[in-house]
Amino acid sequence: MGILGRLARWIGKQDHMTHIVAGNMAAGFSLNSLDYKDYSLNALLARGPVVAGFFKVSCPVCQFTFPFLERLHKRYGGDGVTFLGISQDDARATQNFAKEYGVTFPLLLDGKRLRGFQTLMA
Repeated sequence: MGILGRLARWIGKQDHMTHIVAGNMAAGFSLNSLDYKDYSLNALLARGPVVAGFFKVSCPVCQFTFPFLERLHKRYGGDGVTFLGISQDDARATQNFAKEYGVTFPLLLDGKRLRGFQTLMA
C-alpha cells in the first residue's frame, strides 16, 4: 500500500471501490451471449485462460480497445485462450457495436440487460 493509501486509512477515509489485484481469481459468473448461448467463467477457465473485456458502447476507451482485442483474438483465440466481451448495454446496441468495431468473439450481456432479449432474438 502506498503512502496515500496509508494516509487515507489513517484519517478514516473509506474507499468502497473494488480493487483488482494481479493474481487474484475473478468471481464466477454465467451470462448469455448475443446468440443466446450460456457462458460460465468457471467452465471456460477449466479449458484455459480467459480475456474478458467489460464495456459500454459509448465508452471511447472501449471503442479504441475492442478492435485491438479482436486482433488478439484472431491471433491467439485458437490457442486455448477464450476472449469475451461483457456489455453493459442492451442487445441491439451491443450488436451494433460488434458490427461497427468488427468484433467476432462472443459478446455477453450483463444480466440486467436481458429484459427484452428474447424479443430481439425472435
